[in-house]
Amino acid sequence: MTSSIAVTGLTGKAPATLKAGVDIKHTYRGDLVIDLVAPDGTTYRMKNASSNDSSANVITTYTVDASSEVAAGTWKLRVQDTYSADTGYIDSWKLTF
Repeated sequence: MTSSIAVTGLTGKAPATLKAGVDIKHTYRGDLVIDLVAPDGTTYRMKNASSNDSSANVITTYTVDASSEVAAGTWKLRVQDTYSADTGYIDSWKLTF
């Protein structure tokens, strides 16, 4: 699953404390790998899969050091499900610069 946000009106670099708020509905969140993809394609891993985490849903805010990235452009949230038996979707997400 991938979702995009177009960031406009900002000049300069993204902050070292870029906040990525995610609301992902999923029946077994330990199966999920979550990445933030910068406009230039650089990937920032926010969550690795963990077979010990059987809870549902990922509703949290991650802090990413994106200070080497230009703030403006299309940012993507990429969520990979490492196990095919569960279901889920990206309910919403946001970036706070």
